[in-house]
Amino acid sequence: MTASPQIRAWYLSPHRLLELFDIQRLPPEIVHALRSPDAMWSKALLANTFGPTVLEFLQQEKVLPFYRLAIEEKLRKGVPFTYDGHFYGKGFGIRNRTSLLSLSENVDEVLPGKRLLIEFSKSGLVTDTSRTRLSGSTNLFVFGSITEIRQDVVKAVPYLIGDLIEGMSTLGVRLSNYLRVYPQSIDQFKSVDFSWTPTREQFDQLKRVPEKVVKELFCRLLSEFEPAKDWGGEEADVFSSNLTVDGQRRSAAFLLKGPSKFHEMKMTDCGKNGDQIVRLYNTPADVFVLQHCHKVSPAVRKTMEAFALSSYSQSRQYLIIDGYDTARILRHHGLLPQASRKRAGRK
Repeated sequence: MTASPQIRAWYLSPHRLLELFDIQRLPPEIVHALRSPDAMWSKALLANTFGPTVLEFLQQEKVLPFYRLAIEEKLRKGVPFTYDGHFYGKGFGIRNRTSLLSLSENVDEVLPGKRLLIEFSKSGLVTDTSRTRLSGSTNLFVFGSITEIRQDVVKAVPYLIGDLIEGMSTLGVRLSNYLRVYPQSIDQFKSVDFSWTPTREQFDQLKRVPEKVVKELFCRLLSEFEPAKDWGGEEADVFSSNLTVDGQRRSAAFLLKGPSKFHEMKMTDCGKNGDQIVRLYNTPADVFVLQHCHKVSPAVRKTMEAFALSSYSQSRQYLIIDGYDTARILRHHGLLPQASRKRAGRK
């Protein structure tokens, strides 16, 4: 990766940011721009050059993503957070005469029955294209603060809304795309045919593959000759410094989930309040790997991404090996049981 993460801002709250930051440590031109937010030069400066300062603040103050705060039960009024993902923007139409705008998203997966609602004023929009970028169904990065938690909604106000991307070009790619590693990029899996898709009968054969078999295979591929024994307080099922991603050696921590619960993985399958994911990310690894014998729900995927995003850099990545990819890897190594002829039918 040649570029470093940046934030392209579409909305800023100058007065909130001035209250939040130590202005003695801010570049003078940024302070001047925040104090004169309506000037055209100020909007351009804040939109394009304030991002590194915000990222440095998020890293130093250890501001956590919303999903991680929810999993760790740390959401409280006044707590700062970030959210990088889908929203639905309302109020951006030209005919809308009210000053209030909003972004909302259902967060029922981690907070049952709730949605996240972020409300803010039109006056903080920094470019003419902000309305289009923030309206409707969209993906955005938000740095905000919790203002209220009710039975059906978590309300918040934003400090900044934008795109967390690689570099500052108009073609910048979202950082979240860099955080995820795919099985095809793992050198230990290079010979696996990931274009092959199992039939339903072949997929169901994963019920017959114990977690131990997967663990022993991964350890062999990683040249880990003495797999760690399972115990209740383990942070990872496998830890190795021998993983290579596109030729680059990385340390990796693995959470393996066998067929004892042969269904789509939900947050409740990851321990109380997802604590197995919490423990996984407590290990000093570069890549965090979740392997499951079945499908992996969007909530679990979002949580893995949120924990990887916590450093607001490319230093921590995540890899999800679901049941389909597990079947492909096992098949390649001759470890996927054959479906019975009676069930499989004619070939």
